[in-house]
Amino acid sequence: MKMVRGLLIACFVAQARGLVAREHETPQVLQVPAPSPEAATKVAPTYAPAPVKMPLITRILEPLLGKQVAGMDQHGWWVVMRTAIGWAVLLYGIWMWTWWLPSLYFRMHDAYQKENIDGRTFKQYLTYHFNYWMASGGISAMFQLLVIGILTLLTLGAFIYAIMMQDSPVRGLWLCTVWASAASVDPAVTAMEGGVGMIATFGGLVLLAVLLTTISDFFAEQQRKSNEGRDPIVEGGHLVLLGLSSQTKQFLEELAICEASSAPTTVAILHTLPKSEIEQEIKRQNTNTGDLKIVCRSGLPSSASDLWKVGADVCSRIVILDEPALPRDEADAITFGTLLTLRGQGACGWPHGGHIAVQCCLGKNVTFMNDLYPGKTFVLSGERLGRLMVQSAQDQGLCPIFNAIIGFEGDEFYSASAESLNLAGKLFQEAPFWCEQTVPIGIRDSGGAYHINPEKSYEIKEDDEVILLAEDDDALQPLSKPLMDFEAWKMKFGSATFEESDPNDNEVVQVLICNFTERGYGCAILLALDEMCGAGSECDIYCSLSEDEVISIIKNAEEEADRTLKNIKVRKIFTVPQHQMTSRHKINVMPLQDYDFNFVLADAALGFQKADEQTVAMIIQMKSLIQESFPEHKFEPLVEVCTPNATLQLELCGIQNTINTISMMSKAMALVAIDTLAHGVLSDLLSATGNNMDIMYLKDYLGTQPLPQQITFVEIAAIVNRAAQQVVIGWSESNEQGEKVWVVNPKNKLLPRPWSAEDKIVVIKDV
Repeated sequence: MKMVRGLLIACFVAQARGLVAREHETPQVLQVPAPSPEAATKVAPTYAPAPVKMPLITRILEPLLGKQVAGMDQHGWWVVMRTAIGWAVLLYGIWMWTWWLPSLYFRMHDAYQKENIDGRTFKQYLTYHFNYWMASGGISAMFQLLVIGILTLLTLGAFIYAIMMQDSPVRGLWLCTVWASAASVDPAVTAMEGGVGMIATFGGLVLLAVLLTTISDFFAEQQRKSNEGRDPIVEGGHLVLLGLSSQTKQFLEELAICEASSAPTTVAILHTLPKSEIEQEIKRQNTNTGDLKIVCRSGLPSSASDLWKVGADVCSRIVILDEPALPRDEADAITFGTLLTLRGQGACGWPHGGHIAVQCCLGKNVTFMNDLYPGKTFVLSGERLGRLMVQSAQDQGLCPIFNAIIGFEGDEFYSASAESLNLAGKLFQEAPFWCEQTVPIGIRDSGGAYHINPEKSYEIKEDDEVILLAEDDDALQPLSKPLMDFEAWKMKFGSATFEESDPNDNEVVQVLICNFTERGYGCAILLALDEMCGAGSECDIYCSLSEDEVISIIKNAEEEADRTLKNIKVRKIFTVPQHQMTSRHKINVMPLQDYDFNFVLADAALGFQKADEQTVAMIIQMKSLIQESFPEHKFEPLVEVCTPNATLQLELCGIQNTINTISMMSKAMALVAIDTLAHGVLSDLLSATGNNMDIMYLKDYLGTQPLPQQITFVEIAAIVNRAAQQVVIGWSESNEQGEKVWVVNPKNKLLPRPWSAEDKIVVIKDV
C-alpha cells in the first residue's frame, strides 16, 4: 500500500509540475550580448546566497509526502489544488452517468413494476414523477437540473479534448469551463484547440437556450395544469380521497400518524374545485400531513375519466367522506352515483385490488350502499353518536373513552387467529384469562361475519379470528397457562346476576339543546332521548332558526327514522339572531336551573374557529349566570367542539365532558381505510341495533359478594363474565392530582389496586 501511495503521489505531483512548467514556458528567448573583455577581467563581488523561503503548505506536507513536494512554490501548489479539484469534478461526473443516473432509472423501473399500474406506460410514470419533483422542488429542483446539465457538458468536453489533443482531462476541463462560461476562443491557440473550444461554446449556448426555454415552457405548462388539475396521477397502491370537506384535515392528520406497514404514503384528492384552490384550502386549515405525499386534482367524483385521472383503478383504497355543507339526502345521492360509477368500470369494477370506505349520512341508507357495491364497499354512519352523547351526558366520561379506542394513538383493534393465540376449542368467556396484554372483544368467523360481545358459551374454532384491543401487534402473544382458573374461581365465589342500580332510563327529564341545526346532532339527540327517557320529558331548543324551520327539521327526521317522538316533546323554541347567540340577556331568558341535561352543539356551518368561539362564549355565560343565581346547582353540560383548542379552553372553565364528533368520524374512517377489521367493530358499536359502551359500578355485578378493597383487572373480568353478557375493557383510576382518568386495556392485569365505591368500569354490552 505504501508503494502504491508513493507512485500515485509521484504521478500526481509530476503532472502538476508539468502543468507548472507549461505555464512558465516563454514563447521566445531574448539574445543577450557577450560581455566586453574589460568587464570580464573585473572581479565580481561575492555575496552569500539568500535563503529560499519554503511555502507554508510545503512545510506542512513534506513530512507526510516526502521529497515529491520539495521545491514546490505557491504557484505550483495552486496548480496542484486545481488539478485535485478538476479530477474530483471529473470523477463526480463519471459517477453520475455510470452509477447514479442508471441506478435511479432502474429503481424507478422496479417501483413501476411493483405497483402494477395497468394502462400506464413507464414513460408516463417517469414523466409524472419528474413533473411532481419539479413542481414540489421549485428552485431546488431547477438548480439540481442545471448542475446536472453543466456537469455533463464539462465532463464530456474535457474527455473529448483529452482524446483529441492527447493532453490532460483536467486541462480540458479548465478550458471547457472558460469557453462555456465566457463563450470566446483565443485566436492564438491551435486549430484543434479552437475547434474543441467552439464546440464547447456552442454546446454551452445550446444547453443554456434549451434549458431556459424548457424551464420557461415547463413552468408555464405546470401553471396551467396546476390551475386546472388535468394531468393524470401515475401511482399505485395509493389512497384516493373523494371530496374536500371539514373532515379532510382530521382525516389526513390521523392517516399521517398511522404506523401500519400497509398504510399508504400517497393520498390523491379529487374535488370539483381547481387544484390550486384545493391545495390552498389544505394549507389554510394548517393540516399536518407528516410524511404523506398529497396530490390534488380537479374533477367530478362520479366521472369515470376524472376517477381514472387520480388512479382510482390501481389504488389500494378509496375514501368517500361526508359533505356537511350539503343536505343529508343530497350528500348520500352523490355517494350513490360515485359507487355506481366505480362498480361499472370493467368486469370487477374499481379499484381492482382494494376497497372503498364510505361515510353515510342517513342510517337507513347504510344497507343500500353496502348492497350497491358488495364485497368492496364498507359503510359507516354516525347515527349512533346522538345516543352516545346522551349516554355521556348521563355518565360523564363515556365520550373520551370512545375516542380513546378509535384512531391510531393508544390501543387499536387487531385480529389474530385463534390457533396462534392458543384459544382454539375454548369458550369465549375463558378468552380474557388467556390474554395478558390485550382485551378480546369479539370473533370474526371463517365466513367473514363479525360477532362483537358473542355469547359466553361460544366455542372458538380453529379458523376463527379473535378481535382484540391491543397497543400494537407485538402484544398478540399466546400464553402457556391462563392468568386465572375461571371455573375454580366461580366455584369458590358462586354465581351472581347483573342488576344495574342506577340505569338512568325511563326518567322524566328536562333538556336543553343549543345551536340546533338541520345537519347537526340535535335530531339524533331527540330520538335517543325519546328511547331512553320517560313519558312526559320536555326539551327546549335555543338556536338561530325560526320556529317553523325547527318544527320542519324535526318532522323530517321523524319521517326518515319512520317513527315519532312519544316520550319527549319540544316545549319551547328560543329563536335568537345569529350575532346575538352569545348575548347574556338572551341566554338569561332560559330557565337554566331547571334542566337535567344541557347539550351545547357546534354550528359547523360557521367554520370551526367561529363555531368554537361561539360555543365557549355560551358556556361561559351560562356558567356565570348559574353561579350568580343558583350557586348550588351543578352545571355539567355536554359540549360539542370542533378543535382541540376549544377542549383546552373548556377544561380551564371546569367543563370536562366534551365531544368532537368530526374528529371521531374522521378517526373511524381512517381506521376503516387502513384495515376493514375496524369496519366490523365500529359498524356494530355505531349502529342503532348493535352493542354499545357503558360505564358501570362494580357493585352491580357482585350480587351478595361484598365490594373488595383491592382487586386486579383479571378478577374484574371474572366478575363481569359471571354475571352478565358483557365485555369489560377498562376502568377508572385517579391520577396524581386526584382527578379521575379512564384507562382502556390495563397492561398489568395481575397487579392489585385499591378499589372504592366511586370507581367504575367500562363495558361493551347489548343495547
